[in-house]
Amino acid sequence: MLKGNIYITDNLDVIQNAPQTGVQIISLDEDGALDLIVNCNYIGGTCLLPPIDAKIAESDGDEVRYDTIYSTHLLQPYQRQFIASLIGYLFRGLGDIIFYIADIEDTITAKKFIFFMTNLYGIHIGLIGHLDPQVCSCYYDNSCIPMWLKMIYEINVISPYEFLELYPLNAVIPKEVIVKMNYDLCPYGVKNIKDVENFVRDLHEKIQMNNKVRPVIEAIEPLEL
Repeated sequence: MLKGNIYITDNLDVIQNAPQTGVQIISLDEDGALDLIVNCNYIGGTCLLPPIDAKIAESDGDEVRYDTIYSTHLLQPYQRQFIASLIGYLFRGLGDIIFYIADIEDTITAKKFIFFMTNLYGIHIGLIGHLDPQVCSCYYDNSCIPMWLKMIYEINVISPYEFLELYPLNAVIPKEVIVKMNYDLCPYGVKNIKDVENFVRDLHEKIQMNNKVRPVIEAIEPLEL
């Protein structure tokens, strides 16, 4: 479902020689190293770095506490929305993504970032230049498709109809999605959240059979939940 590749590197030459189009550079560097590269159009992504509490745990040699703090950090709403935007970029096939971070071999940050992105979000970020094919390759865990669709629907990358067309029929649609669809689709004649759930479930089944199916009428305003 996700198109394009996603990598990480500490090699400034890779960043400098990256194509100007079809590649999005995201900086995880806090020292402004990419500011020295001419025509390097990058997005700051330091919100994805471990917070100070995790770094303290690292300096204390407490890997368990580090992992707990960092994984929790990457699941916070702001970080989750940032990651959702990356998933949306890959979903739309807009190009590849390359993260830049300094000194990969000297710190655990990049390795932990790759680990948690794989385990929390099903996205394995390839480490450019690594000799192990498993480490240098980018790949996606398609069992995470329902989660990806939920994330990119929540930030309006896809429409409710695209969501229902792509969302597996045997997967439970989360309550948050049901609530958002109530406001996006304004189902007619519903009186409570259970009615909305039934409406969405029925539409889901019909769109899976014919992706051009649309409700005949809509309510003037969504049901107030």
